[in-house]
Amino acid sequence: MKLPLRIRKKIETEETILAVAKRLFLEKGYSRVTVPEIADMANVSVKTVFNYFGSKEELAFREEILFCDRLVLHILSREKGQSIFDAFQDFVWNLIQSIDPENLIDSLPGFHPWMDDPILEQRYLQLWENYEKRISDSLQLQFERTGFDPILRVISCQMVTLLRTLGSKEFKEYLKPIPMALRYRALEKWILGSLELMSGIREYLLKLV
Repeated sequence: MKLPLRIRKKIETEETILAVAKRLFLEKGYSRVTVPEIADMANVSVKTVFNYFGSKEELAFREEILFCDRLVLHILSREKGQSIFDAFQDFVWNLIQSIDPENLIDSLPGFHPWMDDPILEQRYLQLWENYEKRISDSLQLQFERTGFDPILRVISCQMVTLLRTLGSKEFKEYLKPIPMALRYRALEKWILGSLELMSGIREYLLKLV
């Protein structure tokens, strides 16, 4: 179904602001970019920018926030009888398969060059803490836990550790020396080994289905 024109224009405006912000962050660094500059380049007012994004920091992290939204939705809407771990595994493989091998490093979620700014260091750490909490809250909701369940929190932390490592600056640096023709295969091998290390989660969660 085609979206109403008003909604399409809002989506287009939001995407334009975000694309401009990302380009400026890459070209100049996060600290040297101002919201008025982003607004001017995007052909909108400063007020419009803040109507779509609560702060400049939100512009820097919007894609990662949406990534977490997609992960949580994928887990919550999994097929009947499928364990949460298997849903997580499917999400990871779908992510890897959607990436263009020739643009693999830049396409991985998580760390982007502008996030090296000291101003964003704490927010970057909070991003992953938020991932852990949101997945843990989803698990507790699914299994009708009324109070804090430390085991489910540990499980969510292990899932996030895989994603955090995958999207880290260090992992991207690890991939760079690998010839492009072999880089995608190296990534698949690492994902396979990491999921195998986490396989005990599946058995535990299957008991809760």
